[in-house]
Amino acid sequence: MNTPIVLAVIGLFGFGMANFFWKVAGVNDVYSPSFMLTETIIVAISAILLHIFQKHPYELTPRMFAVASVSGLATAIAIFGTMLALRLGGEGSVIFPIKSMSVVVAVLLSYYVFREPVTLSKVVGLGLGVSSIIVLAR
Repeated sequence: MNTPIVLAVIGLFGFGMANFFWKVAGVNDVYSPSFMLTETIIVAISAILLHIFQKHPYELTPRMFAVASVSGLATAIAIFGTMLALRLGGEGSVIFPIKSMSVVVAVLLSYYVFREPVTLSKVVGLGLGVSSIIVLAR
């Protein structure tokens, strides 16, 4: 298995666990913004430690700073919406598959922005993935 795939699998487990913990917070009637703030502080500390251990200065062009800011806002909206859905009694087995349809947005944006090739096997795979999410969400 190549390195990008291994790292993607690590990301899969990390995001999967984070999503599960959002459900735990919802079941425990946690105020979502407080949970998000704590989660974000830990992410920030982790990023600072990575800079220190890798001996790499903070560097981001103004354009990429703007992209990161928009990404942060999109993430905040997504996390808040998901956590609120779970807190209001949404079942994780329904909410998480619906949220996972975000892969369609990422694939479409990658196609339009970066002109990544869309092969028949990718379309079939995406179709099967979307189909499975629809079935899971019922």
